[in-house]
Amino acid sequence: MRLTYIGHSCFRIDIGGVVAYTDPFFGSEINGRPRLVAPAISSDEIKECDFIFITHEHSPHCDPDAVKEIVERTYAQVIAPRPALAKLNINEKQKVDVKEGDRFELKGIAVEVIRAVHPQSEYPVGFKISKGNESVYHAGDTYEYREMREISADVALVPIGGSYTMDPFAAAVACNEMNIKYAVPMHYNTHERIKQYPDEFARDVKRAKVVLMQPGDEFET
Repeated sequence: MRLTYIGHSCFRIDIGGVVAYTDPFFGSEINGRPRLVAPAISSDEIKECDFIFITHEHSPHCDPDAVKEIVERTYAQVIAPRPALAKLNINEKQKVDVKEGDRFELKGIAVEVIRAVHPQSEYPVGFKISKGNESVYHAGDTYEYREMREISADVALVPIGGSYTMDPFAAAVACNEMNIKYAVPMHYNTHERIKQYPDEFARDVKRAKVVLMQPGDEFET
């Protein structure tokens, strides 16, 4: 499995022979604030994509123009909860509507839809994506919650921005409760309100190896 960090909450995930993108967002502003860290690529550079996973409907995670462009070029399927899908002007056949607790398989990839606690969203989720013995959990935007201790994955991608999500300390607590091998922080330093110090997160995570990634970095398990 190979992960490429695009920026904010967007990753390219290569697993089991398929290519997936999470929360694709390439804009220069986030909720009216200048984007401080540019994405590693632009949407028109994405030439292959089997699946797009969208965790919720907020614009820095669900960019309708970028998703439409990628889907029209690659014929990717978009896996997301209904409020996010409702924002997308794409063929209905390309949409996969999901709810918390769903489990299914697409192109040999196992998908589990996991709870996210983000009251500012109509319906937030996280995703666990697996193939064989490899798995990655993308938490989306979430606060820490008790049931996170039941999550098991090779890699956990967790927000540490602290504005309507976990901050570095809470994210470290969550990672210490989960059964994971690697912890990767995301959703921080992209704009002024979510400036954080990832080293604080790395210091407090005791039960997993922390991998700090900049846009464009790759990591293989």
